[in-house]
Amino acid sequence: MKRTSLGTCVLLLGLLLGTSSSAHADAISITSASVTNVQIVPTAGTLVFTTQSFPATLANAVLTDGFDGPSNQSVSPTHAQASISLGFASAAADSNFTNMSFSANSNVMLSGCLCSWEAEGFASLRKNFMIVGGDGNVSVNVSGLLTTMQTLMTDQFSLSAGSTILVGLRVFDASDFSTVHSFSFDSRVAIRPPTNSSTTEIERQLSELFTLQFNKEYGLSITVIANSRAAQSEVPEPASVFLLVSGLGFAAGFVRKHRAIRRRKE
Repeated sequence: MKRTSLGTCVLLLGLLLGTSSSAHADAISITSASVTNVQIVPTAGTLVFTTQSFPATLANAVLTDGFDGPSNQSVSPTHAQASISLGFASAAADSNFTNMSFSANSNVMLSGCLCSWEAEGFASLRKNFMIVGGDGNVSVNVSGLLTTMQTLMTDQFSLSAGSTILVGLRVFDASDFSTVHSFSFDSRVAIRPPTNSSTTEIERQLSELFTLQFNKEYGLSITVIANSRAAQSEVPEPASVFLLVSGLGFAAGFVRKHRAIRRRKE
């Protein structure tokens, strides 16, 4: 009876300590980017957008855990919108040719899981144009307002949090797709534990001057990408680890002492 009671106590103690509470990490990534009020202004002549068979605007929103995940895509001649959400991760994109504004947003906010997720919003425009009303070369100014925000947070049990913003503007020859002028913006931020946080915000007026030819067809491509990713782990709390080790050590010592006393009596 004594052996049975002792064994039961040791087993219950091990189970109690082994199922003690766990600390879950929190990993957060929030990303947004937009290019608004885009204007293409020639110093002479008139800007004319030409007809085309393909849709001008595209918006794409994707979520993935590294293997699979939902997505949503929209295409339109003038205004494409896409969004998707799983609660702890979401993404959205908006491409508006009518008012020449493009935005992408994504966020991942993990808590209480052993997992990693990535969210991405992608907005793009593809439109052909030409400058008419003159001969020879013409200077053209492309302008717009760039606004970005990246916020990251990890705690001591997180694995990582990261954010990437990519913005690109390209003017190319419509006949052979060779680049005439391009602008790019690339912002990549990442943090890891211990407890850490980072916020980056940018507001910048863009203005680019370059030379085109009158009466020649060109292509305009604008892309805005906002990517958020985060990963977290699950580990026992320090207090639980101490209790588990010391409790099992005490139980083992008690068993050895009890056996030694029984042998002497025998």
